Amino acid sequence: MYGMSQYLDFFHITYFSITIFLIELVTVIHVLMNRHNEPQSAILWMLLVFYLPVLGIALYIVFGINRVNTRGMQIKLANELIHTQAKKSLHKAFARHYKEQKKNLFNGEDGKYPDFLSALDRLLPDTLPLKGNSLELLRDGTTAYPRMLDEISKAVSSIHLQSFIIMNDHVGREILEALEAKAKEGVEVKVLYDRFGSMKAGLLFKSYGRKYENFQIHPFAPLFSFRMPWTVQLRNHRKVLVIDGKTAFIGGINISSDNDSRWSRKDKYIHDLHSIVRGPAVGELQYSFIRDWFCATSAHLDEILKEKYFPILSPRGNSVVRVVGSGPGQAFEATEKAFMAAVATAKRHIWIITPYFVPEKSFWKALCTTVSKGVEIKIIVPKKNNHWYVQYASQSLYPALLESGIRIFEKEGSFSHAKAMLVDGEWAYMGSSNCDVRSFKLNFELDFAVFNGSFINDLHSQFLDEISKSEEVRLEDLMDKKFFRILLENFCSLLTPVL
Repeated sequence: MYGMSQYLDFFHITYFSITIFLIELVTVIHVLMNRHNEPQSAILWMLLVFYLPVLGIALYIVFGINRVNTRGMQIKLANELIHTQAKKSLHKAFARHYKEQKKNLFNGEDGKYPDFLSALDRLLPDTLPLKGNSLELLRDGTTAYPRMLDEISKAVSSIHLQSFIIMNDHVGREILEALEAKAKEGVEVKVLYDRFGSMKAGLLFKSYGRKYENFQIHPFAPLFSFRMPWTVQLRNHRKVLVIDGKTAFIGGINISSDNDSRWSRKDKYIHDLHSIVRGPAVGELQYSFIRDWFCATSAHLDEILKEKYFPILSPRGNSVVRVVGSGPGQAFEATEKAFMAAVATAKRHIWIITPYFVPEKSFWKALCTTVSKGVEIKIIVPKKNNHWYVQYASQSLYPALLESGIRIFEKEGSFSHAKAMLVDGEWAYMGSSNCDVRSFKLNFELDFAVFNGSFINDLHSQFLDEISKSEEVRLEDLMDKKFFRILLENFCSLLTPVL
């Protein structure tokens, strides 16, 4: 019996070892097939898989499959389907909208077409530079939420809200109750949220079916599934509100009392930026929501390509706006391409404000090269981040950035979640995207590039205000860092691909 027991133990151990080895081999093949363009990341994952097989494989499945090919292909097919069907005669409303948008294309002024617009045309061929828009900068949630509620109260046809976070707090309930009231009046209301971002409000979402019965609310994707565990990486980070297809709110502000100084605790307050858009660009923001709703719900196209969603939009100002949606299966890496366009075409300065500055080496190296050409680069980050590991990863880049001549400012006071870029004082880029790998490659983001109009001056003033409340980091300030602090920063920098 003892001999048989030894034989069975040997068999089980051998079987288990061979199984683990085969799974390791398949995982390594997947790494090589999908991460060959990221050698440092690929080597890190392969070492983790071989030396910590069970944990390494589990971590790679959840965090390492950052291209999300399977889900990305599903989303791509859904987008192609809606785009193809939208142009058919069956959907006359969208066909009319598409024809009207072409009339609003910006072709230059006085025979001149700026270099950065040409670069964006080449890098983002599916986006349109549309003239005739007005934009208003909203400098925090305290200002933005009352304006949102006011526009919601005026809605007569449709309201579409999408947010990464919708909290079960005063602001979240106030907005959802306002939507419920309008739905009872006959206004068609649809709400999309991200399960990961809104995880803290889980109890509220469970009660949606009971509490908010008159409008549709839906998550963009499952938080986790055993069939596709990597969907935890597919975060829809977009924030947009479209009223009657005519007025839109877009930026970085979530639906949370932490963004409103009237309701937030002082130590929890989050500073952020948002904007109101009117004019032809609203149609592109509406279409972005419609595509995401279709991907999330598989709704019948006749239900979402309605005439009332795409009214004819008259010019409302002199700003040229290009709406940029980015994400796997859509315009992949569009955010990164927009940032790269700024680096390639800037002549005087690039100012960036972001809560999380952890881009890939290729981008920050490009910034360093641009500085060598005489372009001034200023980066504003929060002095105290809400994610300590992101702050350490960002600070690991400081020496190389400062040595190249890039200026870094750390915003004092409350946590700054603001994200925007201003280039040469001529054009700006703003929305939901951070300057990090997650926004560049993983998240679904929604931004806009803007040229002309008072918005550029308003954003320039906002940057000056942000800098005035910041402390500039100097190279000599880094000389006294403790060894273990440097070690921790460098360790956190290894996590850049998933931060």
